[in-house]
Amino acid sequence: MEPARTQLDIRIDLAAVQESAARVRGMLLELRERFDLSPVEYTKEVRIAPTEIPHSHPVLTLNTWVRDELGLLLMYVHEQMHWYATWYSHAHPPEWKNLMRRLHERYPSVPVGGRDGAGDESSSYLHLIVNWCEIDVAARFHPRDQVVARVRELPFYRWIYETVIGEWQALARLYADHGLVPIQPATSMSEEDLRLAARADDACA
Repeated sequence: MEPARTQLDIRIDLAAVQESAARVRGMLLELRERFDLSPVEYTKEVRIAPTEIPHSHPVLTLNTWVRDELGLLLMYVHEQMHWYATWYSHAHPPEWKNLMRRLHERYPSVPVGGRDGAGDESSSYLHLIVNWCEIDVAARFHPRDQVVARVRELPFYRWIYETVIGEWQALARLYADHGLVPIQPATSMSEEDLRLAARADDACA
């Protein structure tokens, strides 16, 4: 009787996955060489996971669907802005609670899921902040009209992006009234501030 095989008789080639991750890594390094992103880097630990949806916590994770510098900038800044919002929510809980109340009053109903909203209602409200900040930051490095045109092409958060673009000044005043903006630079934050930003929850969770 032949002995049982202890492993699959198969060859697995990961070259394409490794190459795509290496490409995005190279793009990110080039982006950081070209622009000083340090004021909006609340974390400098980054994962590149080709098949995952980009997310912020516990480790900022990018995927490999981006094809150019602006697309990568938007993805990277978006996840960094989640860290910023998390910091703000824990550093200023009364202001955060009041800001969430004001957003609920301004937008009594928000889309959830699909191409227009985020994963749940709380996340859709959160992204009214994150996506506004994403555009604000990205426009420091690329012409604002290009930034706006690109986010309008994205197949997700469509209502959220259109809302923050269409009501830009009103939201800017609302966020300024609560001290959320101007965006506080990571380079001026304490170690404790950055620990708050690293928390895997925010005040609206």
